[in-house]
Parts: sequence; C-alpha cells; structure tokens
Amino acid sequence: MEKDLTQNITEYWLRLPIKYKDKLAQIRVWQSLRVAVDNDDIWIRGIAPAQLHSPEIRSIPFKKIYFQRENALFFLEGNLPEERLKTSWVWSPIHTFLPVTLPDYNFNFFGIKEKIIFRIVPSTVEREAAAQWVDMDVLKNSILKTPAVRLQPVQWTIVNKKALLIGIPLLALPGTTLWKHQNFLLPAGFDFEYPELSTYFQKKMTQSDNELIIINNNSTYFTISTTDFQSLSISSFRLSQ
Repeated sequence: MEKDLTQNITEYWLRLPIKYKDKLAQIRVWQSLRVAVDNDDIWIRGIAPAQLHSPEIRSIPFKKIYFQRENALFFLEGNLPEERLKTSWVWSPIHTFLPVTLPDYNFNFFGIKEKIIFRIVPSTVEREAAAQWVDMDVLKNSILKTPAVRLQPVQWTIVNKKALLIGIPLLALPGTTLWKHQNFLLPAGFDFEYPELSTYFQKKMTQSDNELIIINNNSTYFTISTTDFQSLSISSFRLSQ
C-alpha cells in the first residue's frame, strides 16, 4: 500500500509562469504567502491546507500545485519528486512582489472623466456566503421554528426595514446572499472590477476597522458599524418589533 506523502503537510506551493502574475491579484492580501522567481516561473509558498481549494486558488489558471518533503517538491497527488529546492531562491512577501501601482489619476467613485471608478462586475467564481438580506416577515415566520443552536453563529441588524444576517453557516432562508472580502460584503455573483485595488478602496470608503462596507448590485455602497449587530435570537427579534 502506497504511503500518503501529504499527511501532516502544513503548507502548499504554487508554480505559475511569470507572464500570468496578474492572476495572483486575489491572493495578494494573504499575508502568509512568500514569492520567489526562478527564470520564467513564479513560486509561491505558504498556502494553508484550508486555502488550497478556495475559490481564489481555483480561479488561477495555468498553475501547478506542489507539496514539500525534505528538500524535494512533489505534485499534489504525486509520489515522486518533481523539483528540488534551490538555495538561490530569494523569498519576499507577496504584497511586496505585487505592489499596487496606481495610475496618475484622481480617484473618486462618481464616474467623472479620467478618474478611476469603483465598480463591481459579474463573476462566475463561487464564493462562500457570509451574509444575507432577508425580509422581516420571512425571518419572523422562521425564527420561531429554528433551533437555538442554529441561531448561535448568526448576528443580525435591521437596515431599511430588512434584516441583514451575518454568520457561517447562514440560515436556509430565501434572500439575497453576500460574500466577504476584507471589510467588504459583496452580492453573490459579483466581484471587484479591480481586485488588486480593494485595499485602496477600503481605506477610501472607511477609516475604521469596525465598519463593514455593504456593496449594492449597482456598485453603490454604504457602511455600517459592527457594533450595530447583535446575536440572533427569538428575544432579540421580539425586541426589534
């Protein structure tokens, strides 16, 4: 019986032709990643097992995934070494290797000519739902039938007479779902037009780490403090009525 060499692996490696380095924009914010260049290839290490099958990694084309044993690198499902580690590789944090280069324009969010516009665009990449909009009547009819243990992970608040629920896992209720990136909550099926500028836009939209930025389908947004949320329960719902 062949031995599973991936047991106890704590990090994975990714190899990508350097001409496709712009495809790494969505993982630039992962602070654990380190990058080295070897001729025409980029090597990235520090991918956690929980990140390996994430939408961000799956969406990178032309990649090869490896794991390390001693001084050798193996393909993800391989049992024979494919590469040897090179002492000449110089490692740097991914955000240093991929700096955000901003054009020499004025930035705003209103579409004035010759200014970069914040915009979300349709995306086919699947994301885990982290929040949802639910009609108050729907929540009212459901909450009395839902076991308390299912409500525990969920926080909620009311915005414009609709319930905004946050937590994983969410409740199985009809409503519009959102996914989370940094402090952004984006509607499912959409992504940033410029993912590499998300950190820049976040700093422009809010100066507080305690605020969430809620993005609408038409790319408008509003902020809401995390202190406005409370645990979802029958009592907290009744107090809101």
